[in-house]
Amino acid sequence: MDLVSACEVFVSVAERSSFTTGAAVAGVTQSVASRKVAALEVELGGRLFERTSRRVELTRLGHEVLPAAERLVRAAGELRVDARRSRRRPIALGIPSGLPPAELAHLVATARRADLHLEVRPADPAERADALRSGVLDLGLEPAAADQARWCVPLGVGRSSRGGRDLGADITFYLASIRSGRGSRPAEAGRIWIQPEDAVPHVRDRLVFAAQSAGLAPAQVRVATDMVAAVAEVWSRDDLVLCSEADAEQYGLGWSRVGDAGLVRGYDVAGREADLVRRFLGVAITDVAGALGAELSDRGAVPR
Repeated sequence: MDLVSACEVFVSVAERSSFTTGAAVAGVTQSVASRKVAALEVELGGRLFERTSRRVELTRLGHEVLPAAERLVRAAGELRVDARRSRRRPIALGIPSGLPPAELAHLVATARRADLHLEVRPADPAERADALRSGVLDLGLEPAAADQARWCVPLGVGRSSRGGRDLGADITFYLASIRSGRGSRPAEAGRIWIQPEDAVPHVRDRLVFAAQSAGLAPAQVRVATDMVAAVAEVWSRDDLVLCSEADAEQYGLGWSRVGDAGLVRGYDVAGREADLVRRFLGVAITDVAGALGAELSDRGAVPR
């Protein structure tokens, strides 16, 4: 028996001394109200109402249990209110910096329609991880190696066209092309800048290894303080920046894949509550891909 529902009908009928009016206020038909009260009477071991042709009056048992029933109904109402408030509480989602505002707005709107109220908080990977551990974030888009990622963003290099060296999606860039020549100083050779979002082991270390294999000097692969600083180096001295095609387009750079290093910016979602992670993925997995400019990997299925 649904004790709360039965008590709600019992209290409603008792307050109005009428099954017809009490049932209507409780949002059920009179026949349903009668069945619920009858079930409650069986549960409590006695009649709750004396029915006459004109009125419904409480029995002695009805009078004695009414206060407890009212407390139960109030508590159930408060529980529902608290649950609704909790569902509407903003869910702090850590995201990479620099994602397109329009795509983020679409993600937030999609989640809100499913009663998931996201509050996006841009931060670098290390900051997102710290905030998730400390409880500042509820969810975070975390870096992941390509074979463990749910979303994958192909990486290449972005470069200004001012140097006369073209880049394009149909042109493959090779690291050896910026190797310093015999007699030249390493400082004169082109550098590749890594933005903080990609300064994670499965991206940075792979690029460093490929650069060493191509004969580049260690100083030719550098980590920038942020994307703006990296692009400033690109524009000021014709360096390159490791980035996605969408990043390059945002900053007005040409872009090419790297032929001697298959580099991917991978992501998964982490959270303190597995149920919240599942709920988020069930609602927003496609919109996250759009915001990241990513492809869904083979792991893109929503966990059960």
